[in-house]
Amino acid sequence: MRKWLLDGEQVLLKCRPHARILVWPIAVGLLLVMAASAALAKLQPAQFAGWAPNASELRQPAIVLVLTAVVLLLVAYPLRRVARWATTSYVLTSQRVVVRRGRLRLLQEDYYLARVESVDMRQKLRQRMVGAGELDFHMTAGGVGTIHDVPHIVEFRNHTHRAWTHLFRSSIQQPPGPGYYADGVGLDADGIRRKMTRKELRKLGRDD
Repeated sequence: MRKWLLDGEQVLLKCRPHARILVWPIAVGLLLVMAASAALAKLQPAQFAGWAPNASELRQPAIVLVLTAVVLLLVAYPLRRVARWATTSYVLTSQRVVVRRGRLRLLQEDYYLARVESVDMRQKLRQRMVGAGELDFHMTAGGVGTIHDVPHIVEFRNHTHRAWTHLFRSSIQQPPGPGYYADGVGLDADGIRRKMTRKELRKLGRDD
């Protein structure tokens, strides 16, 4: 059971940001690997001796420098972006939309459906081609919260609308609790319910 769920809350839909955001990190990573391979090929003994015959002692430090630079660059951009994507999740529950980021350092954003006034969908041209988009939550207290690159944006928005509608209807159809004003209507002095007249039923809205 997910410990972060509220009492009675159910998960309706869960996904990650659209994988299109990984295109540039993966492309940059491949270019770095190709550049490193070309540099290491130039640092092979035979080739290195051809273009740097009097600097053989620099060959090993050059290899270490190239490998270190490539690893640092891979960690700084491609791997970091892939890790961020893999540890980000969009969760629609019966009560809210939750954005969770990270594992060791967890960041969580909650958009409670009861406080949402409207939900808008925005798509750029490239997002429309892959079915992704931005989801804007207009809150009743003011302000707009945005979830970026939601996959299957139309389906996610429709599920959100259904959850919001169900929550709204449930809130206005709560059964009357103890002390409801009509509970004592129709009882005689001894507390025994008597048959009510049509006029009394009409006042309570119970006359069909």
